[in-house]
Amino acid sequence: MFLFSASWRPFTAAFTPSSLNANALSACLEEGQRRAFEAVRRLALETGIAIYLVGGPVRDALLGARVLDLDFAVEGDAPAFARRLSERLNGRVTIHERFGTATVSAHGIRTDFVTARLESYPSPGRLPLVTPGSINDDLARRDFSVNAMALPLAPNDGYLLDPLGGFDDLKAGAIRTLHRGSFVDDPTRMMRAVRYEQRFGFSIHRHTLGEISEAVSAGHMDTVSGDRWRHELDRVLEEDNPLAPLVRATELGLMTGLHPAFAKLRTIRESGFGRMVTAEKSGNRVKPETCFPALFSPLSGTEAEGVIRRLSLPERQAALARDTIELRESEAQIRAASGRPSELVRVLAGVDPAAVSAWAELSSDEVVANALRQYVSDLRFVKPELSGVALLQMGAAEGPEIGRVLAGLRDARLDGRVVNREEEVSLARDWLARSGADLTK
Repeated sequence: MFLFSASWRPFTAAFTPSSLNANALSACLEEGQRRAFEAVRRLALETGIAIYLVGGPVRDALLGARVLDLDFAVEGDAPAFARRLSERLNGRVTIHERFGTATVSAHGIRTDFVTARLESYPSPGRLPLVTPGSINDDLARRDFSVNAMALPLAPNDGYLLDPLGGFDDLKAGAIRTLHRGSFVDDPTRMMRAVRYEQRFGFSIHRHTLGEISEAVSAGHMDTVSGDRWRHELDRVLEEDNPLAPLVRATELGLMTGLHPAFAKLRTIRESGFGRMVTAEKSGNRVKPETCFPALFSPLSGTEAEGVIRRLSLPERQAALARDTIELRESEAQIRAASGRPSELVRVLAGVDPAAVSAWAELSSDEVVANALRQYVSDLRFVKPELSGVALLQMGAAEGPEIGRVLAGLRDARLDGRVVNREEEVSLARDWLARSGADLTK
């Protein structure tokens, strides 16, 4: 097996449960976030509404990491609170009444609010039914213990609220679910477990690993729509090093659960994905943008179309997947064209440059890889100095002849047969004088 798991990095808390309060957290926020945080705090104090900073920002503050998001739980009407905050900040508010959630965007900062709630799942993989609840109810519905901590802001500032052992799991470097049915209720949490594990250098708790295995074996991943799985996959791809969670997800059977074709990510070591893993293990950092095309590198065209349908990939991603496979299957042509730039440009015409860049990193053929790099960095931008208007002034007939001559001049530029405007003019006049001449000579 060529895959690898996270290695735990020792954890030293930036705060302790008795030292992290609203003042301490505010001091470690960036300026724009601090203004938004203090505005929430003031409004909560004025209204007497119980509000808590919850989840990721509390976790990240304890880790001493940069706080990326501001997420609040309100014991009361979160959308109403968000509307008032938006008016005060002269911002924009987005309301989702069904789930009692709201987002306020003001001065480049986004703050998210949720009504503290209970959740119940009508069937595996379905979106939950929600009813208002307490902050303890809200923490108990969350995915992992490290995300189930809260910091009270009002009516009385207090210290860390941690009823489910999140701080202890942070110290232990453990990703742990809150109940055995967590992955049955919401199978997308499995991909999140992998993402957090790899981001923080933690380890998924052994009981949680067992729950993942059971959920995958029971086919619970099939209960979730392709759109929701694509959203989770996109979030993995947005990580600083997406290869690590992709490898771990493959190891745990999650990628095969997304689509059976992804079993090849484990079994074909000489695929682009396998070579990328080998490079990473050798200390050569893989470009994040290469990871999505690499997933399709061992797949057939038919298998790729199945994945595209299952994940409801948008056209941009679907084209990137298809072009990756086309490049793999065209390596002999690319190698043959590598000595003649104009022919290489023709072979690669219409292929997404992002796919070309990725395959330059994924190919095992150094001649092919170098040709693709040259195309991306230089050859695709080459064009003649002469324009269609200039050719008309030289006596060219309107219509297809203009395009034919311009294409010929581009090829001449690419192959070094002309190097400046004067040589282009001379060559074009010769071609026009010999109507129908072979423009490759």
